[in-house]
Amino acid sequence: MRIWILSCLFSLLLAPPALAGAWMRQTGQGFAAASATLRQGQDGRQGHELGYFGEYGWSPRLTLGVDLNQNDRQSGHALLFARIPLLRGHSRPRFALTFAAGGSHQHRHWSPMSRTTLSVGHEFTTAHASGWISVDASYEYRAYAPDPIWKLDATIGLNTGKAFSPILQIETSRSASAPLSYAIIPSLRYRVSERQDLVVGLEHKKAGDRSLGLKIALWHRF
Repeated sequence: MRIWILSCLFSLLLAPPALAGAWMRQTGQGFAAASATLRQGQDGRQGHELGYFGEYGWSPRLTLGVDLNQNDRQSGHALLFARIPLLRGHSRPRFALTFAAGGSHQHRHWSPMSRTTLSVGHEFTTAHASGWISVDASYEYRAYAPDPIWKLDATIGLNTGKAFSPILQIETSRSASAPLSYAIIPSLRYRVSERQDLVVGLEHKKAGDRSLGLKIALWHRF
């Protein structure tokens, strides 16, 4: 069953949240990403999470997109979002604000959801590689949850110019009624073609229980 899910994902044109954040898409260009994560908890229980992210440059100051997620049939969300830059020109670092709205569910019971994200990103160059670093601070409201959720995520990636380039993602989440949860995901990005990349990473996650996971994503630029 899991092999079939992965095969379906790879048949899609997909891309990464890692390159979103503070960056606007150029007008008429798009980026999409799908990922599958297979996890095993401390108790030996296995699970999976599927995600899809896509965005399109509508104008120089507006990027539109969709964010879909499904976690073990127990929870998930479907959001449409709009991103606007906070500073004009090619400032360094870059700042952007993203507004998302849609729905989320617990055990297939859907309710409204919204998310507001402030992002800052910076591109850099070293003697051996170029890269980027992005930090995203989010406020999430879910109608079924007793308290809003605060998230702080960070991503750093390198472009080595070789077959493989490293990426490190750190994701954190906290609400008044729930303890801090986090995920640490080191990955390697493999350039499949000029427009596609394959990303494979290991995930260490603590969300109540601790788990280890294998995350596979396919990125596509169009």
